[in-house]
Amino acid sequence: MKLKEIAKSLGLELVGDGELEITGVSSLEDARKGEIAPLYRKAFEKLVGSSRASAFLVGPDTRLAGKNLLVSKNPRADLIRLIKLFHPEEPRREGIASTAVIHPTARIGKGVYIGDFVKIGENAVVGDGVEIHAGTVIYHDVEIGSRTKIYSNVVIREGTRIGEGCIIHPGVVIGCDGFGFEAGEKIPQVGGVLVGDDVEIGANTVIDRAALGYTKIGTGVKIGNLCLIAHGTRIGEGSMFAGMIAIGGSARIGKGVICGGMVGIRDNLEVGDGAIIAAKTCVFRPVAPGEVVGGCPNTNLTRWKRAMARLYRLGKKGKDKE
Repeated sequence: MKLKEIAKSLGLELVGDGELEITGVSSLEDARKGEIAPLYRKAFEKLVGSSRASAFLVGPDTRLAGKNLLVSKNPRADLIRLIKLFHPEEPRREGIASTAVIHPTARIGKGVYIGDFVKIGENAVVGDGVEIHAGTVIYHDVEIGSRTKIYSNVVIREGTRIGEGCIIHPGVVIGCDGFGFEAGEKIPQVGGVLVGDDVEIGANTVIDRAALGYTKIGTGVKIGNLCLIAHGTRIGEGSMFAGMIAIGGSARIGKGVICGGMVGIRDNLEVGDGAIIAAKTCVFRPVAPGEVVGGCPNTNLTRWKRAMARLYRLGKKGKDKE
């Protein structure tokens, strides 16, 4: 595809040779001749000289002398569209493997794909166009909405309800028992899990069932790899969680919350709508709607940064003052 054709397709400004043939998209470090690479940040411009990319996707304030450019007002968003030009979504698979074990009471929709050694329990419901890849186990009384894609070796326990258009990556466990004991005796975990539409759950993430009632994951929530969502937690629509986050039981997370990696949130806490939690924050106090927090325990992010700056100046003569 010629560079000018890409520019026209994406509605981007072209700088340089529009007749240049582009064969793909790659990173600055790994791009080969004929490929286009994204350049979001000024700090990465030092890599341009050693990059073999034939063209670059850049922001409106970036100009590189002698380079072929596609200029975007939002290069991160346009990178998604650029990738899709060269890597269109694979067509959905259909068919049921001969090695799959499906209980006769399970209801299977139209146009589904069920891979090798999948097991589906009694009274489970699998919607139209669902993909379930090899080695996944669906327990009894599970419901999976249409167009949901479940990758290999996922376990979905009984009583779980999953919405439409979800993506569940390998190794996810949904509906396992939460950690609950009283006087050394296990508290029965008899609740369930409700997952909304268009939710994405990263590899090896675990979502516990509630002891009573439901653990709830709202529509449009995105959860990274290796996360733990404990029993009875409720997460509002459109919230986003990076990898290795742990949320304690019965926490209440609002809508549109953003969490950096390795955040820990104590049980029974409330995080308000639109809050932002910096990476590695230990949330021991409630977070107000729209608040931006960091540190351990959590506090206003700017306050925490100032405190850390003062801490690192301690012992340096003349530099430990305000």
